[in-house]
Amino acid sequence: MFFKKKEKTEAEIYEEIFAEEKKSENRNSARGSGYIVIPIVLMFVLGILVWIHAPNAALHYLYALVVMLLVCAFVGTYVYNRDGDMKLFAAIASLASIGVALQMAIDELYITYTVFQPLKLAAGLAAGVVFIVLYDLLRRFINHRYFAYVMLGFSLLIYVILYFFGIDPNGMGTHAWIQAGPITIQLTDASKIAAIMFYASLFASDDTRSEKDVLILATVFFFINLAGSVLIHELGSFFILYFLHLSIIFIFMKKGKMKRYYLLSIAALTLLGLGSAYGLYKVLQPLAAAGQLNSFTSLLWPIVRKVYLRFSVTANIYSDPYGAGYQLLQGKKALWLSGFFGNRVNFNAIPVVESDMAFIALINSFGMPAGFAAVLLFAMIMVSGSRLSIRLLSGSRKDAVVAYGLTILLCAQAALVILGSCNIIPLAGLPIPFLSRGGTYQAIVLGFCGLLLHMSEQGGVRYEGGGYHEE
Repeated sequence: MFFKKKEKTEAEIYEEIFAEEKKSENRNSARGSGYIVIPIVLMFVLGILVWIHAPNAALHYLYALVVMLLVCAFVGTYVYNRDGDMKLFAAIASLASIGVALQMAIDELYITYTVFQPLKLAAGLAAGVVFIVLYDLLRRFINHRYFAYVMLGFSLLIYVILYFFGIDPNGMGTHAWIQAGPITIQLTDASKIAAIMFYASLFASDDTRSEKDVLILATVFFFINLAGSVLIHELGSFFILYFLHLSIIFIFMKKGKMKRYYLLSIAALTLLGLGSAYGLYKVLQPLAAAGQLNSFTSLLWPIVRKVYLRFSVTANIYSDPYGAGYQLLQGKKALWLSGFFGNRVNFNAIPVVESDMAFIALINSFGMPAGFAAVLLFAMIMVSGSRLSIRLLSGSRKDAVVAYGLTILLCAQAALVILGSCNIIPLAGLPIPFLSRGGTYQAIVLGFCGLLLHMSEQGGVRYEGGGYHEE
C-alpha cells in the first residue's frame, strides 16, 4: 500500500518520551516553591534601603512589611498549590513591594500632590479578586457573536460619559476622570478592560467571522478609541491601545495580503497623522497667539499643541527648559547623578514624581541597580505572560488573546513610561504599573496580574479545549 504507516523504531519512541519529559520539565521549571523566597528577601532589602534613605518612612514601611509578608506567603502558597506560574508570581510580588517602598520614600523625600495610602492598595487587591471572578462569569459569553458589539458600545459609552461629565482633577487638560462622591475614578482604565474583552470575542475560536469582518470591526473599535481619546485630550492611554491593536492583529490573524495591507495602511496613517499635527501646529500657532481661533480650530489647537510639544521637547529638551521641558529636564538631572546608591541632593522638585516620574524617583532614591531590577522584573512578566498565551492558544484562542492582552497592557505601559521619563521617546503622562500611586489604575494592575496567575494554574490546562475545568 502506498500510504502504509511507517512503524517507529525503538530509538524514535524513546526520543519522543524524552522530548515529552523535557517539555514537562520546562513547564514545571517556573513552578518551584523557591520563587516565594525572592519577593520576601526583597522586602527586607527594601526595608533597609528605606531606613537608609528615608528614616522617617522606615517605621511606616515596617508596619506595611508585616501585611506584605502575610499576603505574599498566602498568595504564593495558593498559586503554588494550584500549580501556577511561580516565576510570574515572584515578578509581580517583587514589583508590588518595590512600589510600596518607593511610594513611602517619595512622601518623605519629594514634593508631591497626594499622600500614599496603603488602604487604596488593599482596596485594589480586593478589586483584583472581584475582577477574576467576573472574568470567569463573563467568559462563557465571549464566544457569543454579538459580545464584540457589546464591547464596542461599552467603549463608546465610556467616552461619551467622559466628554460630558469628565473632570480634570490634576489641571493637566485631560478629562479622564469622573467624580463618584468623595473619590475620583479614572474611567479610561475601563476602556482597557473593554479592549481585552473585545479582541477576545473577535478572535474566539468557535466564531465564524471572515477576515474582512474581523478587520472592519477592529478598525471601528480602533477609531472609537482614537476619536474618544482626542475629544477628552487623553492620548497616553490611546498609545497603549494602539500597540495592543496592531500586535493582536499581527499575531492572531492568519497570514495573508489583507492583513499585510491593513498593517501597512495603519502605519501610513500614523505617519500622516503625525505629519499633519506638525503642519497644523505651524498654521494654528500664529492664530492662537493672535486670539483668532474659531470654534473648530479652538478644538484642534490643544490637541495639536500637545502632540507637537511632546515630540519637540523629546528632540530638544532645552527648547523649553522652564515650560514643557521642565519635567524631563529635572528627571534627566536626577537620573544621571543618581549613581549606584542614589543621590537626592537638590532634586526634590521633580514634577509628578509619584506618578509619571516614579521610575526616575526609584533610581534617584535607591540607585541604578533598583532601576535595572525593575526592568528585569517587567521583562519576566512579559516572558511568562507570552508563554502562557502560547500554551493557551492550543486550547482556546480567546483565552490566549486575553493572556496576551493583559501582558501587553502591563508591560507596554511600563516600557512607554520608562522610556518616556528617560527622554528616549515622548512622555505619555501615564502611571507606571506597580511603581506609581493611584486607586483606579492600581486596582486594574492588580486585577490583570491576578487573572494572569489564575490562568496559569495547572499550566493553563484549566481552559484546555475551550472549556473551564473545575478542580
